[in-house]
Amino acid sequence: MDANVKVLMDATGCTETEAQNVLLEAGGNVTAALKLLDAVSKEIMAFQVKFKSAGKESGTGFLAAMFDTKSDSVIYSDMAYPLAAEKEKSLDVNMPPTVFASSLKTVRSGLSDRHAASSSSNAAQIKSRFSSNFIQTVVGLHSRGQSAEASQKFAKIISDVLGEAVTATYAARAHSLNSLASVIGGAKNAAITPQQQAAQLFGSPEAAPANIDLGDLPSASPQEPLPRIVLISEPEIAPFDGKPARALCEGDQVIVKIKDGRESAVYFSELLGGTINGELIPLCVPVVKTNIMSDTFVETFVEFGPGIYGQFFVPPEVKIKTKDGDVEIYDPFQNEESVFSERKFGRQIMYGLCFLFVSIVALIATFLAVS
Repeated sequence: MDANVKVLMDATGCTETEAQNVLLEAGGNVTAALKLLDAVSKEIMAFQVKFKSAGKESGTGFLAAMFDTKSDSVIYSDMAYPLAAEKEKSLDVNMPPTVFASSLKTVRSGLSDRHAASSSSNAAQIKSRFSSNFIQTVVGLHSRGQSAEASQKFAKIISDVLGEAVTATYAARAHSLNSLASVIGGAKNAAITPQQQAAQLFGSPEAAPANIDLGDLPSASPQEPLPRIVLISEPEIAPFDGKPARALCEGDQVIVKIKDGRESAVYFSELLGGTINGELIPLCVPVVKTNIMSDTFVETFVEFGPGIYGQFFVPPEVKIKTKDGDVEIYDPFQNEESVFSERKFGRQIMYGLCFLFVSIVALIATFLAVS
């Protein structure tokens, strides 16, 4: 590789082809090429985070997070944790983002089944917590040189998901969308709204962009690509009369809540009835697939509707609440008597007439007493 090309790639994070083309346009002048690359729109902020924990799973981990600063949305997130000392050396937060993301995947694939599964699950949960407000905050802190404060923001989210205190440091740099195409799948995957996703799934007459992957939501199983959309879910536990996760079969009806904080996921949750006025509502849904990933984790998929699935990880012996003949599921729309139902509405009319009659009698008595 030409030395000038490598300088441009290291300095800007551009691809080799982009560096070669810009160098050619700049007549081989590296300074001029850098100016040309700086003029390119760099709407993606790539954060590469290293964190350390002193908890029960004490060790080092790495997190990759790429944010679209135009829409304040997360377009890519991945992590590996915990890493042994020899694997830790293969990652550096100052790597170009494409190299860092590729190395992170390689390192994660070398983890035990348990830690690989937990890394995937934790990465999805962390991604769900990257709200628009969080993205604006950390990008703003970084742009003002307040790296310690930005590190604390990342550490807080990672700590909340892992359930143990961590410290974090990071490196970040702005990039063009095309320069990260190999990581995030290209510019065509970046601009689809929750409403357009719903249009594709539910056949709405609204026009939805063609040939766009639903990349805002995580893929299904790392072993087999099952669904198009997967929502992070949590099963209800029934320690006494539930069914062990390892024994769940296709078709079993289980009780889950959708616990996915991403904007598009919240939108789908509301459409499905899993969220009403901000309150999570338990849903009874069928199991479509289970993967016993190790002695410590079972991965389960449930189906909320056509093309919309839920995913959760639990230990094999944990008992999941299921719906059978002896279990009644509360439905706020069916179990609550409507204010306009015949019986309830009739009672309200009767109460109103009684109140009116008593009021008239009281007025007459008052009038006679005054007279």
